[in-house]
Amino acid sequence: MFCSRAWANRTTALCVVAIAVVLLSGGCAPETERSYLVILTEGIPPTLDPLAALDSRVDNPVINLYSALVQYIPGTTELSLDLAESYEVSDDGRRYVFTLRSDAVFHDGTPVRAVDVKYSIDRMLTLKTGVWAYLTPVSGAEILGGRHVAIDLYEPFHGLLGALTRFYVANSELVRSNEFQGDLGQRWLQSHDAGSGPYRLVSFQPEQQFTVERFDAYHGGWGERHIERAVFRVIREEAARRIALRNGDADWIYLSSADTLEALAGEPGITVNRDPTLNQLYFAFNTRREPLRDARVRRALALAYDYQGHVEHLMRGNAELPYGVLPARGECASSEQPPPRHDLVEAKRLIAEAGVRPGEFELTMAFEGTTGETPFFEIMRAGAAELGIRVTAVDIEWDAKVSNYSRPDSSTDMGTIWLFAPGPEAHHFLYSLAHSSQAGDGGNNFAWYQNPVMDRLLDQAAAATEEERRCSLYRQVEALWLEEMPFAVSVTMVGLSAQRDDLKGYSVALGHPLTQNLYPMWLE
Repeated sequence: MFCSRAWANRTTALCVVAIAVVLLSGGCAPETERSYLVILTEGIPPTLDPLAALDSRVDNPVINLYSALVQYIPGTTELSLDLAESYEVSDDGRRYVFTLRSDAVFHDGTPVRAVDVKYSIDRMLTLKTGVWAYLTPVSGAEILGGRHVAIDLYEPFHGLLGALTRFYVANSELVRSNEFQGDLGQRWLQSHDAGSGPYRLVSFQPEQQFTVERFDAYHGGWGERHIERAVFRVIREEAARRIALRNGDADWIYLSSADTLEALAGEPGITVNRDPTLNQLYFAFNTRREPLRDARVRRALALAYDYQGHVEHLMRGNAELPYGVLPARGECASSEQPPPRHDLVEAKRLIAEAGVRPGEFELTMAFEGTTGETPFFEIMRAGAAELGIRVTAVDIEWDAKVSNYSRPDSSTDMGTIWLFAPGPEAHHFLYSLAHSSQAGDGGNNFAWYQNPVMDRLLDQAAAATEEERRCSLYRQVEALWLEEMPFAVSVTMVGLSAQRDDLKGYSVALGHPLTQNLYPMWLE
């Protein structure tokens, strides 16, 4: 059983204050009045390439710098048109024809055209990384005129529009002119902006901060209540972020600790946010390696995890248990599906049945200690110890973790993965993790799980146009998943943050978790 524990801040108050002052003001006293917004996060984006918006750290700046064909209305899962003025779907569901609005321009003044949409699609299909994981049914794009473009699919895909909210259109001429040795602009886009969003990039300092300012020609228009300029800064120490907010040196801060949230709740001038999300925490099991080749061992480790302790003690209720494999707000999720359970008796029975002797195996587990994942590792380690399996830590950053998962023979035995789905469609959770095509080459199947029956069910479900048929297939997928357990599904995140009371308009769409969409915000 995982018991609650107090997490002591090992940084002295003096050091924390020093960090906050140095990072926020460059060593000078903070301004008494600011005309710009200051947002403090835990992680800086490794790139500003819109294709990498699969990562919430990248989606954070990109949703402000770029525009998509369609987008969620902030705070909802309701879709609205963005770059698209209208769209039509063919009778067979395999072609979507978009008409682009005539007033949308990139930040260099170039009009957004069909060629830019096609270039962005072609670039995604060539690089096969990032948001491609959610758009694998896309076969290509065709220019039908200056403002008319078709997106073609291998099979009908009901989740296309939701997935397109993370597909941002880039300025094709600008990216092409900055390609380096055939990299399709990847190096240049790490630190530059080729978008048409409401804000343009002013500066980007890797591992430190980036600054954006209002783009006057934005096609959404500007009223009186908007943010003119914003600075996103990285402060990894949560205590320093908290002090900055209290002192008025920051307007919004990201939180990972329920303790910090409770400490700030009720303080004058501060509002705490508990945002529902679709973000799910998974533990990937390397199905190519002993003893994890045996599904019984994987199921036993999943049963050894103390889910209720995670929710109630670690997160103080600021997390949710999924329905079976899917988040409660996900498509086809049913309360009839039991949440994951902690059952050491059954876990020990499975381990014995698999012939695993106590002390026979030592497993490695990758996680990001810098982003609050250490407690997840400790819960898993404690549960595995009850089964006679030792789990050792491999504390690495996300980019290194992705590289770690890229080859089954060199990856760790286990590891954490947060899935930041672009919408509630079951496809985004099940296909991107359990389909064999998603193993390696930029996919999310970090378990290297391959099962032709699972592939067939997932392919059929993705192409099913009727909800009843689709959900019936996904229930079969869930049943097979729970039997094979390539990933243990842990909890669904609740997004924690805090802000000054004079910041208004903050809201988060379920498809853009942990992002700060500046356009609806303003300071009073």
